[in-house]
Amino acid sequence: MRIQGLIVCLLLLAGCSRGPRIVEAPELPARFPYHTAEEIRAHLRLPLDTLLSFTAKANVQLCSPAGIDNLSATVTARRSDSILVRLHAGWGIEAARLLITPDSVFLHDRIHRRLYTAARHDPIRYWLPIMTHQDPFLSLLGAFYPPAGFWQVMADSTSYVLQDTAGSYRYRIDPTRWCVVRYEHYDAAGQVIEAFHFDAFDRFGNVFLPRRLRMAQPLQGFEVRLYYRELTLNPPSLAFTWNPTGTQRLPLNALSDQP
Repeated sequence: MRIQGLIVCLLLLAGCSRGPRIVEAPELPARFPYHTAEEIRAHLRLPLDTLLSFTAKANVQLCSPAGIDNLSATVTARRSDSILVRLHAGWGIEAARLLITPDSVFLHDRIHRRLYTAARHDPIRYWLPIMTHQDPFLSLLGAFYPPAGFWQVMADSTSYVLQDTAGSYRYRIDPTRWCVVRYEHYDAAGQVIEAFHFDAFDRFGNVFLPRRLRMAQPLQGFEVRLYYRELTLNPPSLAFTWNPTGTQRLPLNALSDQP
């Protein structure tokens, strides 16, 4: 198992097996396809206000130019507070931990005993793609919605597409469940910088969330597939274990220089 692949996987973590799918055939809302951008944003955002924390166990597959790694992960997250991701290789070996707090990011490489650190608002997109979206808590749940702004609304027979005026960001939305099923970010030349795809949706109270998430960075040749085997929303208690003692402390941007 390649340790660099393990670390990159943790940094890209945002499925590779069959999971529960919604069996009902939901109907399109009566006003489709005449919803405004603000109405669509409200339908997407308001149910997510009930999500305050979650715990999860997941299968993770990393596809990169170096090969394919299959891993497992456990996630503990509290909204607007902290997110802890623990990444395991085979035989119960915990390879790395990622801790995101409101002001800092910490990556503990437990194999090489290194602790990488960065301020939450540092320009760390290259090393930590999970931070590219508006909220890493919602990103890990596959619960996207467009931020406030002017959005062009397009529709086909079954879905909405919201796109900004520059053509840099595009959201494909399933209006039968009011959830984003695909998100794409383009560069000035029209190439896809990153793309998120969500499926295997399940109902959690009034919220539909995907159990299968796929994130790709085509220009770098990376793709991460995440499948939630277990997902518990708003658990009664959370435990964040973080004890990186005896480690070498490095800036997060030094990660690419390490073996």
